[in-house]
Amino acid sequence: MPSTGTYLLVVVIGFVLTVIVGQILMRAGLGFLRDVFDDRDVAASITRLLAVAYYLVALGFMSLVSTWEPFQIEGTVRYVVTKVGMILLFLGVLHVITLFVLARVRNNRRAQSMAASLRGGGRRPQRGPNDRTQALEG
Repeated sequence: MPSTGTYLLVVVIGFVLTVIVGQILMRAGLGFLRDVFDDRDVAASITRLLAVAYYLVALGFMSLVSTWEPFQIEGTVRYVVTKVGMILLFLGVLHVITLFVLARVRNNRRAQSMAASLRGGGRRPQRGPNDRTQALEG
């Protein structure tokens, strides 16, 4: 039976890894979504919403994994390594899912843009850098 210190070590390592991956996703996701949306505020909002979902799922899973005992693990080091490995594996899966969601948002947005362009006879209205009304409609 692992000690309280071992549990806390797993939680701290998992928390740090979750925050690092989350920050990478937020930075990369913001740039990605700025390419998709004409409005920087919309891109920032979507990035924050995805980040909240990521953190809630990742930290919730990490909390469950830290106490879950699917099989007997002998030794403190093996216990910590196994638990951190489970957390890393889950964070990797969550990262791939997040990338899939971002790619899907981008593809849907591009398809909408192409459909609007085809409906308009192939001519897209020229937008100024601060024209928020057109950016939200298109």
